[in-house]
Amino acid sequence: MLLQFRVGNFLSFNEIQTFSMEAGKVRNFSERLYKDGKYKLLKFMSIYGANASGKSNLVYAFSFFKDIVFSGFESGSYPHYCKLVEENKDKASFFEIKIETNKKTFVYGFEVILNNSSLQKEWLYEETKSEQKNYVFSRNILDKKFTLGSYIKTNTLKDRINIYADDIKSDDSILFLKLMNQNKDNLYATPSKITVFKDVYNWIRFKLTVTFPERPITNYSWMIDSNNLDVIAEKLNHFSTGIEKITVSNIAPEKVNSTLPKEIIKDIHNMLSEQKHNNKEGEKSHKPAVLIRSPENSMFIVSLNEEGMFKYKTLEFKHKNSNAKFSLEDESDGTVRLLDIIEILLNNDDNKVYIIDEINRMFHPLLTIKFVEEFLELAKERKIQLIVTTHESQLMDLKLLRKDEINFINKDENGFSTIRSLDEFDDRFDKKIISEYFRGKYDAIPFPKNYFFTKVSLPLGSSVNRCAGSSPVARTKEKVGNIVLPTLFLYETKLGQDLKATVKKQSGGLFLGRALMII
Repeated sequence: MLLQFRVGNFLSFNEIQTFSMEAGKVRNFSERLYKDGKYKLLKFMSIYGANASGKSNLVYAFSFFKDIVFSGFESGSYPHYCKLVEENKDKASFFEIKIETNKKTFVYGFEVILNNSSLQKEWLYEETKSEQKNYVFSRNILDKKFTLGSYIKTNTLKDRINIYADDIKSDDSILFLKLMNQNKDNLYATPSKITVFKDVYNWIRFKLTVTFPERPITNYSWMIDSNNLDVIAEKLNHFSTGIEKITVSNIAPEKVNSTLPKEIIKDIHNMLSEQKHNNKEGEKSHKPAVLIRSPENSMFIVSLNEEGMFKYKTLEFKHKNSNAKFSLEDESDGTVRLLDIIEILLNNDDNKVYIIDEINRMFHPLLTIKFVEEFLELAKERKIQLIVTTHESQLMDLKLLRKDEINFINKDENGFSTIRSLDEFDDRFDKKIISEYFRGKYDAIPFPKNYFFTKVSLPLGSSVNRCAGSSPVARTKEKVGNIVLPTLFLYETKLGQDLKATVKKQSGGLFLGRALMII
């Protein structure tokens, strides 16, 4: 489980910002919290903010952190430091994650000067129940110091770790955590505390899943199992896609060759051949296979049979009241997007953390709400977390979400992104958050602070007047007719501006003089 992620000097984040999944003092919906005696953790988090506020930058910070741990630093520079401050070019960027794995809490992080890919510091420690730091190791590359903490007590293991550390004492291009997971299977063959290096690394690599718009959650490999296809089809039908069955059909190699670049096909073949070669004797053999989706939404399954021949198949979709079969490229953008993330609701692998940028992309608002509702119900029984960025204001409902399940990312007057939870505000649990949100109470909207929304109910033909300096409440001055309109939002161009206008029916909408009415 994810407890916390901290990042600083990265894109629009200047000072270190903390993103936390620890529950606040909210009492409602406590049944979907994860509780281990020490922590109460949220399983869902929604992140709101205006365009360019930093929502996607936070998602990218997670992704960058994971990629560096798994793949290491490339030579050259990463131009991802916070460029709003010139001096940041030569300052270290900060990344740190706090997780729970194997019923223990670990904190892992590093500092790196991104401009020249120069690692500065690295650390890993266990946070005990008394909130003490029981260090596994710490590095200071500038001082060429490696310190092995008290977490590992066996002298033989300590000696072995120190030998590995000596090899990279002054090497600012490699993480020690990654080094301890390179060709060291024998090191972890016998259970001991040294497996902490493997546990933390594998959690970051396999349990943390980050995706951006137009990308699937995973490589679809779990869909290769035909038993899963019926379950997927049932769930897709549940979301009113019209799909009732998914089948697998053979296709000619020429179809794949004409769709995918030769380099991709070559890489797939090499990967499958390597998987087949690595199948260990005595183990139940499995047929290596991979499912891949092209940019045009063609979907192919490439497998390698016992004779060493590559086979090619595709997925086809059957709709209600039709015998026709459709390819993925025939389906709507919303259906494709749903298929990209449906694994969250179906995969039984617990201890997963999914982070999705723009979950509402291509979705009708009701579909977004339904997806979140289903996850929240699922989360009651599962050890799983979902973090999403969104503009879907209809989710901002305290009958659906807890206050601490809503975060806002804003840019301050200097352009720096900051993270703040709704739980920090003094709103009641029965407050209509969406109204306060559009009024600008929490910022996180694409308008300056001197802009505001006013909520009023007006009859058609009414005249309204708001004097300069008065509270932003439009007052009905004169009624002309008795047709009452729905609740409207009035948006003025400047705070304190006199507003004198008459409600009029226009083509395509309702207007109030210089004010814009959003129904």
